[in-house]
Amino acid sequence: MNKKNIEKIEVVMTAKVLIAITAITHLVCTSIHVDALLLLENEICGFVMFLFVLFGLVALFETSRIKEEGPEKIFTILFNLLTSAMGIYLVAIYQEAIRIQASLEIATVRKAIIFSEIIIGAYMLSSVLLGVGIMKESRRAKNR
Repeated sequence: MNKKNIEKIEVVMTAKVLIAITAITHLVCTSIHVDALLLLENEICGFVMFLFVLFGLVALFETSRIKEEGPEKIFTILFNLLTSAMGIYLVAIYQEAIRIQASLEIATVRKAIIFSEIIIGAYMLSSVLLGVGIMKESRRAKNR
């Protein structure tokens, strides 16, 4: 393998590993969300949390389909963005609950907010890495 192929593999592989670690960690640590959701009076928050975790797992499954060339990277980026959007919506629900509910245990909800923000950041970072991989791939294709 030449140096260019190794660099390409490193960027895409880093994104794939980051998505895998993030999705599995998010699934394993769902109790952080559940503890916060049990305190909220909002009915839709459980469904949004479910979609947040589910879209992350779909992104994980999409990463297993990524090949050298093809649309799989774009689909993975889209699922990462969709997952991040669900996470942002869930954080907005948490913040609204902190603002409105007087009898809320704020520490539990803040822990869920921080956890969600870390997960969102990881998905966004992996999207950027996949985007860089796509740009490098297209630049190499033009140079051929």
